[in-house]
Amino acid sequence: MGFVLLGTVVYLFATISSDYFIPTLALVIGVWFACWIIGRVPIYESADKQLWAWISGCAAAGIVGFLAFTFLGPTKHLYEWEAYSPDSIARLQSEGKTVMVDFTADWCPTCQTNFIFAINTPRVKDAVEKNGIVPMLADWSDHNDMIKSKLAELKSNSIPLLAIYPA
Repeated sequence: MGFVLLGTVVYLFATISSDYFIPTLALVIGVWFACWIIGRVPIYESADKQLWAWISGCAAAGIVGFLAFTFLGPTKHLYEWEAYSPDSIARLQSEGKTVMVDFTADWCPTCQTNFIFAINTPRVKDAVEKNGIVPMLADWSDHNDMIKSKLAELKSNSIPLLAIYPA
């Protein structure tokens, strides 16, 4: 029966949106951890010990789930980002606009941390709007050559990288 349940988990994971795949996986691991905590207390132990195991397990699963969906789920952008294009940078600069390019990737935890805690903040949003800066997202999740060549041009072999192109 356990293998049937594992097959069901695989099927259900195939139906999850890619934005929520990692947080859901973390939640499942949190539930597994909760089951482990509860299962460590034998059935012949006192009701107090069993209750404490259940409380601890449920709290652990709840905390893991909350943290997973808070920090590993999709991030709401506070301001509008344009997709990266070298032609767009040149066009915007010729129009007298400053361009801020965030070179990032979905698989880069440092990039995601920078975005959440440093770039996607109300203070940066205010500065972007006040100064008429055009934010541009260079998503290198697929390792495309266009972004790789721009990174090389900027003398960087890796991400995260935030580049400002003045007007």
